Amino acid sequence: MQAVQSVRVQKEHDLHIKQVTPELKSNVMKLKFATSIESKVENEYQVKALKDITSVLMRLKFSKNEVKVYFYLARYGAQKAQKIAESLGVHRTEAYKILRTLENDGIIYRVLERPMKFTAVPFEKVLDTEIEKIRQRAHKLEKNKNELLQLWNSLPKASEIETEKETLQVLEGKRQISVRISEVLRLSTKKLNAVVSDRHLIWIYNSPFFEELEALSKKREIEVKILTEYSTTSMFVLEQVDLPNCDFAFLHLKGQPSYILSDAGYMILLMENEDGKFYAMETNYDSMLKSYGNLFNLLWTSQERRAPE
Repeated sequence: MQAVQSVRVQKEHDLHIKQVTPELKSNVMKLKFATSIESKVENEYQVKALKDITSVLMRLKFSKNEVKVYFYLARYGAQKAQKIAESLGVHRTEAYKILRTLENDGIIYRVLERPMKFTAVPFEKVLDTEIEKIRQRAHKLEKNKNELLQLWNSLPKASEIETEKETLQVLEGKRQISVRISEVLRLSTKKLNAVVSDRHLIWIYNSPFFEELEALSKKREIEVKILTEYSTTSMFVLEQVDLPNCDFAFLHLKGQPSYILSDAGYMILLMENEDGKFYAMETNYDSMLKSYGNLFNLLWTSQERRAPE
């Protein structure tokens, strides 16, 4: 009797295990999947971060191997030159050359112990050092600007009477476009008009444009009119930018081309490619300037100076 009862209890236990096990396995699999997804997202973020930092350092004239050495020291702390060379697969002579270069640039420093080791300067300090170098180079160039211009103007010219040619130039990359917009702003004598989409407006807001406009307005009178679409983005920018010489208005018609038009005789047409990357076309064609100037005047006369109801 006890044996029969024991067999029945065992069967019930086995049945319960069979019912619970699939659900338990399913939950474990879900947990593993969720963990793997989180790990993948984290790894992808780290890889992108490393790529972005590498790109910035290489634009600051660091070589690929110099960036590798800096990353290695920043991660693993003080290391011998031989250990660095072996870990990164760099020839020992090349490793010493890189270490000397980085040390001279103030990116790494020696640890006074035996055997001699090298360690990385904190990344924030590296950025501060490079920013200061750029600032000093810009200051030196600004200081020598007049002398360089005099030398340039002293060069023989093909023709003393030369009219400016009408051109159409493609600008690629946000940095190149931003630099040229700043130049056009400085060349403007009394006014600069712009029609911009939400994406172009927030990008211009995050560029030095409004800071330079504020500085320029302290030197001379210049009027800037900006037409844009009504949205949370445009309202945010409108609240942040408080310049007496900058007037905003909302477009009645959406889908208008984005462009910046200066009274100095330049226009920058802002566009995006299929991947959403910005590029632009700059021109001084008189017919195009007149056409887009007339378009701006028509849009401005039908403007909405407050948020639509």
